[in-house]
Order: sequence, then C-alpha cells, then structure tokens
Amino acid sequence: MRRAPGWLKAYCGGIYTFLYLPMGVMMAFSFNSAHRNVAWAGFTFRWYVKLFHDAQWAQALGTSLELAVSAAVISAALGLLASYAMARHSDFRGKRAYASLLNVPMMMPEVILGVGLLTFFVRAHLRLSFWTLVVSHVVFCLPYATGTIRARLMSLKQSSFEEAAMDLGATEWQAFKRVTFPLAWPAIFSGAVLAFTVSFEDFVTTFFVAGIGTVTMPIKIYSMMKFGITPEVNALATLLLLLTAAGLLAHYLLAGER
Repeated sequence: MRRAPGWLKAYCGGIYTFLYLPMGVMMAFSFNSAHRNVAWAGFTFRWYVKLFHDAQWAQALGTSLELAVSAAVISAALGLLASYAMARHSDFRGKRAYASLLNVPMMMPEVILGVGLLTFFVRAHLRLSFWTLVVSHVVFCLPYATGTIRARLMSLKQSSFEEAAMDLGATEWQAFKRVTFPLAWPAIFSGAVLAFTVSFEDFVTTFFVAGIGTVTMPIKIYSMMKFGITPEVNALATLLLLLTAAGLLAHYLLAGER
C-alpha cells in the first residue's frame, strides 16, 4: 500500500470513511447525556448503566445470542456434510441441482422466504416458537456455511493427505476424523462465524416466524422505532462492536502465532 499512487490511497480512505464514520458517530453518541441523538449535550455513562439494568434488553440479547449460536452450530454441521458429499463424491446424479438448491435461500428475497416459512409452519400445524426460528435461520444460514467449507474441501482434494492416510491403513472415517477435519477446521469455524453474523442481525424472516413472547434484538430495536430510539441502542451497538473487534484481534494473534 505504501507504493500505491496517491489517488488510490485517497479512494481507499474515502471508502473506509464512508463505511466506518457512521459507526464512530454512533459510538460517540452512546456517551451523550441527551435523550435524543440530535445534539451533543455532555459526556455520560448513564446509558450503559441503564442498559445493564434493563431486563428486556438483556432478554432480547440473550435470545438473539442463543438463536445465532444454535443456527451457526447446526449450519456448520450440515454444511460440512453437504460439502464433503460434493467435494469427495462428485460423481453422484443430480449434484449440480443439489448445489443449486442449497444456494436458493441465499438468493431469495427475505420477505418471500419469511412468508414461505410461515405458510409451511401453519400448514404443518407447528406452533411458532423459538425452535421454528432456529429451523428458519438454519435454512438461510446453511448456504453461507456450505460455500465456505466446500471451498476449503475442494482445495484439500488436490492434496494427497487423505490418500496417504488410507494407503497406511486408515478407513475413510479415520482419514476424515484425523486428517480432513483438522485441516478443514478453519473453514468450518469461519462458516460458523459467518452464519452467526447472518442469523444475529436478521429481522425480516424473524419477524414472520417468531412466536409470541420470542423477542430478538432486531425486533426489539424495531419496536422502539415507534417511540424513538434512545442512546441505549447506541450503547449496546458499541459493546457489540468492541466485542467483535476483540474477537477478531484474538483470532489474528492466534493465527499469527500458529
């Protein structure tokens, strides 16, 4: 980047400013003493204190985290199985149609997907609950996890590690457990993190299939739009951004040491 021309540096700087300046403003206004995010009235930690004492926010955040973790784990597990089938058994009939169907939820508009899932649950006489939310989130998170894991397995297909393991007497399951899975673990983890992110921020599909009493953080924020968003939302978003940055930094440091 040091050797890049000045116009390219300016262009990249403008892109990063456009992306991160609103986040910086949001973080700054989380310390604003005014009740509305219109003008700066002074520095305070009041909104963070109020956020930690608000049971509704804690419940909504807990529901979102539980939902996102469940969807990420299930999506990563199913994505690993689907990716392994497509990467290692590439001669089965209907592989192209199978791969295309996996990507349909990712390309489908969220409104259509939400209405379709709601119709399915109603027709199947399934009561809307937390678990219908988990199933719905797995549907649209699975393509993201599968794409990441499949790319890694396809790159491993070019190597001879599995063949060497089976030549030494390992079964296909042993080769997968001791060779393929450890090598594919970074992609599995990345796919799970991507699925977690997609699930955590989803609103449209969740709005359609959430049962009575199941309130996630995006739905909670949307319900506050009717009365005006308080700086508590800014405080919560700031904490989530800092938590995400800490996780990325830890992953970077661990990857660097490895």
